[in-house]
Amino acid sequence: MRNSLEGMMMKSELLSIQTLIQNYFLQRLMQQRKVSYHTVCSYKDAFRLYLRYLEDVHGISATKVSINHFDLEYLQCFCKYLEEKRKNKPVTINNRMAAIKSFMQYVAETAPEYSAISKRALMLPAQKHELPVMSFITKEFNALIQVCDTNTFIGARDKLMLLLMYNTGVRVSELLEIKVSDIHGADSVNHTSVIIHGKGRKQREVPLWKTTVKYINKYLKTYTAECTDYLFINKNGDELTRSGVRTRINKLVSQATAQVPSLREKTVTLHTFRHSVAMNVVISGVDISTIAIWLGHSSIETTHKYMIADIELKRKAMEKVGSAGNSSYKYKPSADIMNFLNSL
Repeated sequence: MRNSLEGMMMKSELLSIQTLIQNYFLQRLMQQRKVSYHTVCSYKDAFRLYLRYLEDVHGISATKVSINHFDLEYLQCFCKYLEEKRKNKPVTINNRMAAIKSFMQYVAETAPEYSAISKRALMLPAQKHELPVMSFITKEFNALIQVCDTNTFIGARDKLMLLLMYNTGVRVSELLEIKVSDIHGADSVNHTSVIIHGKGRKQREVPLWKTTVKYINKYLKTYTAECTDYLFINKNGDELTRSGVRTRINKLVSQATAQVPSLREKTVTLHTFRHSVAMNVVISGVDISTIAIWLGHSSIETTHKYMIADIELKRKAMEKVGSAGNSSYKYKPSADIMNFLNSL
C-alpha cells in the first residue's frame, strides 16, 4: 500500500515538471513572448544538456527528474561541470543558465507551491567575465565588396548580402528571412526600404541607400529566375543557411586581407556588420532611440553599449594626441571636483 502511494505521488510530481516544461516552451516562449525559432533551439539545447548532465553525473534519468533537481545546489554543480568538464567560457555558461533561470521564473509565477525552490534557483549569480572588444569595420568594407566576383551568381549574391548587412544592420537570421516581396519601392531610388522580420516576430522597416537600391535592381533583373521567393539562396536553389553565410564571409575576408592588412587585426564575424552599422550611426549623431528602432532592439539598454564604445574610441584618440606631445592638447584639472563631476 505504501509503495503504491509513493508511486502515485512520484507520478504526480513527474507530470507536474513535465507539464511545466512543456507549457514554458509552448505557452510562455512561443505563444506569449513569440520568440524566434533560433531562441527556442538555443533554450532547448540548454535543457537537453542539463538533463544529460543529471543522468551522467547524478544518475537521474529524464523520466525521474523532478522540480527538486532544479534547486540551487544542482545548478551550481552544473555550472562547475560546464566550466571544468566541457571547458565552457563564462559567456557560454551564462547563456545556458539564462534559459534555465527563465524557466524557473516561469515556475515561480505559475506554480507557487514551488516558490522556495524557484527563489533559490534565481539566486544563482552570473559568471564574471571580461567584455570583449567590440569589432567593427569601416574602410575594410570596400575591400570586401571589391573581392566579390559579380560575373558569377555566387559573387553577385555575396555583394548583395554585404550591402544589405552593412546598410541595415540586420541579424543574420533576419537577413536569411528577407524575401523579394520585402523590398518596397525598388522602382523609386529615393524611397526604397526593406521589411525586416525580427525577433519575437516583430517587423521593422529600414530605409536603403541609393547605391544599395541600384544594385538590388540590377541583381533582380539579372537573376530573375533565381529570385522567386527568398532573396538569398545557394547554388542549388535552396535557402541559404547561417553556416553558408559564415563560410562566404570567411572566404571574402581571407581574400580581402591581402588588400587591407588591417583585417588581420580584426575578428570579422557575422555580427561584426551589425556592430559596424550601429557605430556608424552613433558617430553620425543619430539619437539612441532611433538607433534602437533601426536595429530592432527591444530595450534601449542594449543600444547603449554602442554609445559607450564610441566614448571609449574618443578617449583613446585623445590619449594618442596627448602621448604624441601635441601642444594643443593641454588638460588642466579642475580645482573644484564637484563642478567637474556636475559637468560630466
